[in-house]
Amino acid sequence: MTTKNLHQRIAAAMAKVTYIQKEKKAGMRYSIVSHDAVTAKVRPALLEEGVIYYPVHMSTNQVGNRTEAWVHVRFVNIDQPNDHIEVHSFGYGIDDQDKGPGKAMSYAVKYALLKTLGLESGDDPDEDQNVVFNNPVVSALESMMALVQDKAMLDDMAAEIKKQASNLQPADLARLRQMFAAKQKEIAQ
Repeated sequence: MTTKNLHQRIAAAMAKVTYIQKEKKAGMRYSIVSHDAVTAKVRPALLEEGVIYYPVHMSTNQVGNRTEAWVHVRFVNIDQPNDHIEVHSFGYGIDDQDKGPGKAMSYAVKYALLKTLGLESGDDPDEDQNVVFNNPVVSALESMMALVQDKAMLDDMAAEIKKQASNLQPADLARLRQMFAAKQKEIAQ
């Protein structure tokens, strides 16, 4: 029986966990990938492959209510403990009580795991499809497009889109072209 080395074990764990979705926490302005979410996804895959991890060194610096932590996380092949790597990571923890060091260490370990396993993290893919177009030029052109009723107005619309093209992002321009094509089809009927 062949025993896998640490790199082979980590590669096998990487194949099992490829994506961790960001989540929106109450009271936060943005989505995050939490330490607990990363641990819940990664730990079982690593254990199944015979890899354990733990911090072996940490240094901190306190700046006001912010703790800065530099952590070395060791990944070990449980069948051959001398087969290990250390990943250097860092984290910040902001807390006006006593939780700053723990937050900083959790942040550092979370990123050591994410980067060692090359994990993707992102927002909800379904939410990404609901793009909000805030460009006022796009909004005005969309409103104008809704009023188009005949070929002459459609020709004017085409000229206006062409005139404004340099003020538009490629995605905005593509959206307007789709609307134009739909309006063109509607008028042709």
